[in-house]
Amino acid sequence: MKLATEFVVPWVKNAEPYSDRHMDIAWENPEIIRMMSNENLLAPSENVLDAVMQAARLGNLYPGSGPGLRQKLGEAAGLTAEHVVLGNGSTDVINFVAHTFVAPGDEAIIPVPTFPMYEARVKVAGGIVIPIPMNSCFYWDMDAILKSVSHKTKLIFICSPNNPTGNQIAEKDLLRILELGIPTFFDEAYYELENEVLSRASLIEKYPHMVVNRTFSKAFGLAGLRIGYILCDPQLASFFNRVRFPWNVSQIAIAAALAGLEDVEDQERKRQNIIQGRDYIFEKINQIPGLRAFPSEGNFVLIDASALDVASNTIRDAMAGKGIFIRPMSGHNMPKGFIRITVGTPQQNRLFIEKFQEYIRELEDK
Repeated sequence: MKLATEFVVPWVKNAEPYSDRHMDIAWENPEIIRMMSNENLLAPSENVLDAVMQAARLGNLYPGSGPGLRQKLGEAAGLTAEHVVLGNGSTDVINFVAHTFVAPGDEAIIPVPTFPMYEARVKVAGGIVIPIPMNSCFYWDMDAILKSVSHKTKLIFICSPNNPTGNQIAEKDLLRILELGIPTFFDEAYYELENEVLSRASLIEKYPHMVVNRTFSKAFGLAGLRIGYILCDPQLASFFNRVRFPWNVSQIAIAAALAGLEDVEDQERKRQNIIQGRDYIFEKINQIPGLRAFPSEGNFVLIDASALDVASNTIRDAMAGKGIFIRPMSGHNMPKGFIRITVGTPQQNRLFIEKFQEYIRELEDK
């Protein structure tokens, strides 16, 4: 008798799963500050918690497609509810978009470093990833992107502000990509946190092959409730609705998102906390000889600590021993010594700088 594993399709066998082991480790060690996963470290507001409790009382009923939420999100973007498809977080959205466009053997262009989930879900769909390294300044290599396009290219991913580099793609360069006419997944997961908030969603009307991704995990701080969405042409939305699972977003998540949208004061509090925190970390790191922090418009800061001549994973382990989880960038195929720190509360940010400087002094004393 054959083993069940022999029936697994080849592209799933060959795919590398996206590892979320760091999340398990964080939950197993709640005393260590979580500054590694670009979560919003400010808790949901009381308004959101009240909405969650009310929705939980209807937990015996199936949710719908969130028409009220979709209408609000569509109108906020100058579009309609028909332009919005909800997902169980951005990971769900990335998955059903990939499966809509990518068949086994098709290609997806992914500038790197960026969010590794794109690559993981394309491979599970049987697609071939064409990674395009950013240039030495961590900006998109436009010539390489355009030259890599072939008849097999079915999807292009652009994250802006980009995780983990924190920078935005210039609109003129985005337009060069959109003019190709190839489905383009434009990830705006961090757009509410930009210094000057500027969404590119209005381009959908001219470029109906553009899909704009958003999430409630970052600016709104609802990562644990899992809700994301895309803005797209209604015809594309009709296909995404065929691929996504029905009831993929819980009634609790929908209620939390609606309450979060209405709580403008809490939105601004979270936004200012992140902007001030990343500026503080950026300034303090760049005062340390040999180290470099990169400007960011996300809720994180990329740090080049290669001058320490220590592996990124070693820095992570040492900082965990000092009570703070950070993210090594080795998993993003970045050079030795690159790390990423999530912006926390003012107290957490100060503690990170203090403990990181302490770690550097220990290295110097060896």
